[in-house]
Amino acid sequence: MHYYLAATSLIFGLVIGSFLNVAIYRLPRKESLVRPGSHCPSCGHVVRWHDNVPVLGWLALRGKCRDCAHSIPVRYPLVEAITGIAFLLCFLRFGVDWPLIVAWAFVSAMVTVAFIDYDHMIIPNKIVLPGALLGLVASIAISPQDWWKYLAGSVGAAAFMFVLAMTWRGGMGPGDIKMAAFMGAVLGSAVIVALFTAFFAGAVAGVALIATRRRTRKDKIPFGPYLAIGAVVAVFVGQWLLHSYVGMFA
Repeated sequence: MHYYLAATSLIFGLVIGSFLNVAIYRLPRKESLVRPGSHCPSCGHVVRWHDNVPVLGWLALRGKCRDCAHSIPVRYPLVEAITGIAFLLCFLRFGVDWPLIVAWAFVSAMVTVAFIDYDHMIIPNKIVLPGALLGLVASIAISPQDWWKYLAGSVGAAAFMFVLAMTWRGGMGPGDIKMAAFMGAVLGSAVIVALFTAFFAGAVAGVALIATRRRTRKDKIPFGPYLAIGAVVAVFVGQWLLHSYVGMFA
């Protein structure tokens, strides 16, 4: 049964990842997520159901549209694979319990926000604002005795990012503040680990981009993807890292 549920989580994540590709492409363009159905952005032909199978469809087509042979970005199977693996890891972390549903929804939101921000330097309010509210409600419903941790995590993370935005002009934007509030509402105290990981990953990536001359010091780099990385890391090991760190001084 355990292996069956694990496989089901992986497949479910791959399917959700396919939908996330639609959201990543259409949300910034203010298009419907439902209509029209999946189609080639180059020739407009509807994608056949067997070509729409996550990851395998892209491999079978060798990364090209069946009708016009236009190249299909490798990002599509990448998003599907990332989401599928993340869903599997969430199942292994939480088992069949209510936190699993919250983790799946949270990871899906983080993947979507990361790629949209990477492409457009936008963190959609349609995701982070409802996410912060629903995430806070869900977290408190699951652990009512820790309600203050999630509230403090959300307010504290947003306040921290707000202070940075005020003191580091151009470094942070309103979207980063709202995303931090969303992260804190779901992660609680583990949002500390998420933010630390995000800044560390961002710093490493920034140095690498400047060293390879792909960016300069004056170029803006979207921070949403690094916040998403930190959030996902915190989902799996945030509490453990936080308790281990505090335990060093106890």
